Amino acid sequence: MLPYIELFGVRISSYALMAGTGFFALWLAAWLATRKRKDVDQTQIPHIALAAMAGLFIGAHLLYGAVNFRIFIRAARDHFSLIHSVTDFMYLLAAIFGGMVFYGGLFGALVGAAWYMKSLNLPHNPYMDVIAFCIPLFHGFARTGCFLGGCCYGVEWQYGVVFRNSLEASANGVPRFPVQLLEAGLEFLLFALILLLFIKNKLSGRLIYLYLLSYSVIRFFDEFLRGDKIRGFVGPLSTSQFISVILFVAVISVAAVRKSRKSNAASQPSAYV
Repeated sequence: MLPYIELFGVRISSYALMAGTGFFALWLAAWLATRKRKDVDQTQIPHIALAAMAGLFIGAHLLYGAVNFRIFIRAARDHFSLIHSVTDFMYLLAAIFGGMVFYGGLFGALVGAAWYMKSLNLPHNPYMDVIAFCIPLFHGFARTGCFLGGCCYGVEWQYGVVFRNSLEASANGVPRFPVQLLEAGLEFLLFALILLLFIKNKLSGRLIYLYLLSYSVIRFFDEFLRGDKIRGFVGPLSTSQFISVILFVAVISVAAVRKSRKSNAASQPSAYV
């Protein structure tokens, strides 16, 4: 659609522009939502956001590399016959790690934010509640960037959008279901729901579970509408569907264990008489 935008005479990637807008939007939303909260230090929000974004960048590229590691295996089987210089080797690394997978970015962001909070002994629950509504807000903008760039495209659909200048040649020339916009819309709705619960102090300390469960369901089903094959597969499921199933089960298990521990602690007799 519009992979690049001219801004003040500079050619900028539409995806990068939307991701940057999403980062600013999440910071603004977090700042506005925590103005009256005494359990959140607003001065820490930009630092946590930066730590999360660093983790996102690393994790997204690493998972992309894991999905596309077969490229390295093929090159190794050929005894790296096409590698004749450092430049050729860099092209190989770019082919393996050059893209990003959201789930890798999600887990990387959570690890980065958790690491920062732990290093400063910040309370875990209130900041994770903030992160729970920030992630879908950022992702909604990023998925819109995917639509503009023509990546992560949908299946062929007679009423769909026809890409003419997508960076991925296989996306062009046929009408495709705008799965990127569908996911972006669902992400914005999820953001609004979690933000409302945060403002009303509902499900405190558990909003991150709500986000992870909701997104795993969204991603599992919208993967059926994806038309690109580069994301990889595990048996009949795409990589993201496989991760969605694992994530859903893991979150349910963690939430059940946490609830059980709280119930056991509440039932223990007091040590004081």
